[in-house]
Amino acid sequence: MSNNKPTQIFQTDKPTRWKRFKWTGRLLLMIAIFFLVVLGIALYSGSLPNVPNLQAKAREYQSSLDPSNPLVLKNAQNIKYKGFKDFLLNKLKKDSLKKNTKNAFSKVNSLSLIRAAFYTPWNAKLSLDDLEKNADKINTIFPEWLFIDTVTHRLQTRIDSAGLKMMKQNHLRIMPILSNFNSSKKDFDGKLLNKILNDSILQKNFIQQIVDTLSWYQLAGINVDFEELDEKSNAPLTSFQRQLYNALHAKNMLVSMDVEPKNEDYDYKKLSDYNDYIILMAYDEYNGSTGPGPISAQKWIEDALSWTSDRINPEKIILGVGAFGYSWTDGKIDSLPLTYNEAINRAKTVNANIIYDDDSYNLHYSYITQSADDSTDIQNHEVWFTDAATTFNILRFSDEFPTAGTALWRLSSEDPRIWKYYNRSLSNDSLDKHPFNFDSLKTMPVVINSVIFQGEGEVLDILYSPQQGKVSLEIDSSEQLIAEQKYLQLPSGYVIRKFAEDTTVGKGHKLILTFDDGPSAEWTPKILSILERKKVPATFFVIGINAEQNIPLLQREYKDGFEIGNHTFTHHNIAEMSLSRAALEMKLTRLLIESVTGHSTILFRAPYNADSEPQTYDELAPIQRSRDENYLTINESIDPNDWAPGVSADSIVARVIRQEEATNASIILLHDAGGDTREATVEALPRIIDYFKKKGYVFTNVSDLMGKTRDQVMPGVSNARDRWTRKFNFFLAESTYWGGQILFTLFIIGILLSIGRMILMALLASIQKRKEQNAATTFTPFLSGDEENFPLVSIIVPAYNEEVNSIRTINSLLSQNYPKLEIIFVDDGSKDHTFEIVNEHFKQNSKVHVFSKINGGKASALNFGIEKSSGDFVVCIDADTQLKSDAVSLLMQKFDSENVAAVAGNVKVGNEVNMITIWQSIEYITSQNFDRRAFDLLNCITVVPGAIGAFKKEAIISAGGFTTDTLAEDCDLTMRLLRQDYVVRNCTAAISYTEAPETFKQFLKQRFRWSFGVMQCFWKHRDTIFNSKYKNFGMIAMPNILIYQIILPILAPLADLILVFSLLAASFGIVVASIPHIILYYFIFTLVDIAGAALAFAYEKENAVKLIWMLPQRLVYRQLMYYILLKSFNKAIKGEIQSWGALKRTGTVKEVAVVKVEN
Repeated sequence: MSNNKPTQIFQTDKPTRWKRFKWTGRLLLMIAIFFLVVLGIALYSGSLPNVPNLQAKAREYQSSLDPSNPLVLKNAQNIKYKGFKDFLLNKLKKDSLKKNTKNAFSKVNSLSLIRAAFYTPWNAKLSLDDLEKNADKINTIFPEWLFIDTVTHRLQTRIDSAGLKMMKQNHLRIMPILSNFNSSKKDFDGKLLNKILNDSILQKNFIQQIVDTLSWYQLAGINVDFEELDEKSNAPLTSFQRQLYNALHAKNMLVSMDVEPKNEDYDYKKLSDYNDYIILMAYDEYNGSTGPGPISAQKWIEDALSWTSDRINPEKIILGVGAFGYSWTDGKIDSLPLTYNEAINRAKTVNANIIYDDDSYNLHYSYITQSADDSTDIQNHEVWFTDAATTFNILRFSDEFPTAGTALWRLSSEDPRIWKYYNRSLSNDSLDKHPFNFDSLKTMPVVINSVIFQGEGEVLDILYSPQQGKVSLEIDSSEQLIAEQKYLQLPSGYVIRKFAEDTTVGKGHKLILTFDDGPSAEWTPKILSILERKKVPATFFVIGINAEQNIPLLQREYKDGFEIGNHTFTHHNIAEMSLSRAALEMKLTRLLIESVTGHSTILFRAPYNADSEPQTYDELAPIQRSRDENYLTINESIDPNDWAPGVSADSIVARVIRQEEATNASIILLHDAGGDTREATVEALPRIIDYFKKKGYVFTNVSDLMGKTRDQVMPGVSNARDRWTRKFNFFLAESTYWGGQILFTLFIIGILLSIGRMILMALLASIQKRKEQNAATTFTPFLSGDEENFPLVSIIVPAYNEEVNSIRTINSLLSQNYPKLEIIFVDDGSKDHTFEIVNEHFKQNSKVHVFSKINGGKASALNFGIEKSSGDFVVCIDADTQLKSDAVSLLMQKFDSENVAAVAGNVKVGNEVNMITIWQSIEYITSQNFDRRAFDLLNCITVVPGAIGAFKKEAIISAGGFTTDTLAEDCDLTMRLLRQDYVVRNCTAAISYTEAPETFKQFLKQRFRWSFGVMQCFWKHRDTIFNSKYKNFGMIAMPNILIYQIILPILAPLADLILVFSLLAASFGIVVASIPHIILYYFIFTLVDIAGAALAFAYEKENAVKLIWMLPQRLVYRQLMYYILLKSFNKAIKGEIQSWGALKRTGTVKEVAVVKVEN
């Protein structure tokens, strides 16, 4: 074997490669500097605005287009957008704070008076809306929830969950009404009640059902409302009430009962004994069974209350207050009940003069109608109703009377002005202390649920908006009563123009596909692809916050020819917002659309309310508010409810077809976002398109239905400078996005590869460990019998400036329990006294042969030692290494086959004296020994370590010995043995302790040699990668080096850098990033490392406490490795020759114990 030094891998005498690399780097640097200079000039001169924030691709856009970001050009749009968005988010926080901290026990709950109201779920939407607005002004609620089953006579519940939830949220005392109302007869049914009152067993069971129901829902008690009784005496009702009272009082629940004034069906005195409260229904003085007249005249109420209080303790009486009206026709007994708003609307429609009756304090008007077909068919109508003035005067009387309080019949039928005072006492004492402002009653709120339509179509435009009404009041200052009232101006509702109707039936009829709630990164692209493939236009009503997170999709929608409409920024209910917030939601989304597309929009659709014939305030308010912002409301008549959970594509298609055939409407409402999935919508869409195309229908867009063009409904934004800065910002965002995506993708790939490798290594190592354990019980040792027949082992110890460790190393070798060995110590031209010290110390020992040679590197020293050796096997170790006394014996046991060429030992750090050495110890246990255990199973160990490795001498010579063309001679030799189809084994039990570098400088020096050497070996044997000819070496070991020793060591430090940069950038608002997600990804990355390390520690029986040091190691150690790898790349490109060198030794490796051989 020659000691001549061939050219090293990567070495070149020509500077061409390095110069090309430098000029390429300089060119890239110049481009980057130029880009930054242009950006800096733009930053300095820019004074106006452009766009927003994003996620996915949009997440980078968010930071890149925020005008407060120092890397963004400002323009008129993004400054305004940023300001509006900050204001909105701040307002949302404040609104949320107000909502969460709102005291459920408002002023009314501090009263000793009961202020109650009746709640009727049969008018659920309006009643619920009223409750939501005014729940803080009452303390008790009587919901009409409990009935008697007409067949079984069991308790029947009709509890609406929304109402119950709202009542509990407002901490109201809930006492549901138990009624004998018969739905089929549409009236109270005395006979329905008869059986329960007279059957004791049925009655007992019925009362128990009541107790169970109230207990289950945690309600305060019950309010009994039995009317139109058909009993011969009062006894059955009184008995029932007693049983009910006793049963509920045992559960600490309340009982109340509704009674009519002066009604012989009730035994008032006895009933008061079995009720906590009696609700006197002081209304219906004139009703459906009488002619026209006051609903509840003041004097009639006073008389009824006085009569009742003579029979009942007034403190038990709750005065029922009527807040509604009746309309009689031609004085007939039958009448039509009206709410206050209906009475006002009717008066405005017929231009009637409302009269306030100063005797009854009720209101009335009359009018005449004439049939269009018969001029002689004339009807006289008379309407009586109550309002806030009526109720005020009633409460003035009742609050002076020692009653328990009042109960308003019913929510949603009252004059809204009642709530100006209903939550306070109107007694003399209270008014003296806190005078009431009667001016608050002079303005009447708009009639919120009134609308008049003109024309036909699904596009809506408000012609006239609602206006408030006005009244004048005359106050009796001595009695604090409203003596006179005059309606000066009646409140009005909406007048709405409906247009853009296509009356064509069947073939040629226009259909418009509209999509709400997007864009969605998951579903919108699929829908766009279908539309583009089918060549069908559509209109997308986008939510600002979703569009902001998916700006590339918003761009695509416009560029591909689709129309874009405004669907608010947060998708909250416009009707529930303040006017300023509603305007802000629409402005913010419009600005976003303008910033991204360069075009505005006049198309609007309100969240939750897209019906083409809106009736309620929730449906009407968004139209009004959008009109204030110059929008046209685009509603729909074909709504398959594709958003509903569990809906199928078949259902969506069938509903669209059925509704189109029934209405001949044009606008179809679908959703491209929202909910858990839009899969059914995506599946249904092409089927809807194909069906109607076959029928000859024409798909178009909203603008065409209106007789307009897209540019007219989406006019361009003028200002050339804004357009330029917008385009530049998006170019910057695009670049930032893709850069971030590449880094993030590499980061995720790194995590997945690390997880995959850890699992694979753990599996392979576990199989190998089990294999070794089984072999230990069944295997006949390779070394057995007479020791004289043992093969001679030559231990080669190359040394360079190792005067500190050499003596200790040789002594540890002499203590080996292997019987036949010789020690070949080769001093490789040391500059210290290594040779003299060793030669003098062991010159009398026949087992130790000391040689000195001219310095030629470790490989040449090893080759020299092999030439001088006499044994058929050689063990190569470093001069700083201490072997356990059984190490050589254990290594030799592995040569159990002729094809075994080498055996790798187990290297451990023997000088754990500081942090850097502890970190190296962790690395030796995990990244090196653990891997060798796993790769032993596959025969693809790529490094038999220089610190301890045994070789068959014949195999070394066959492979060409140790070469000097790499700095990793041990790795190179191992690879050449594998290429020749030898077997390389691992012996975990053969342990050596090496001296690891104790300073960062020495550490960097050693690791550069290792890293550069591995790169050289990989490059030298690159022809084997993914080459099945070389079996697992080519298919597994070489790809492992490429990925896990070259590529991932770059990504691993990047994980730390990405963590730190992302956290800082997100904190300063430079980028929009989810800090919790960043930390989660990094935690997963680190957890994978620690999990793999823990397994390796368990196999090595090492102290797991040492794993704590992995946390700082991941933040510092990997950055050092990153530096080393970059330095290695740099040196490789330069092509400079690299030398072996030597590390400064301290001799701190611990002494090893002697293991005795048992024969």
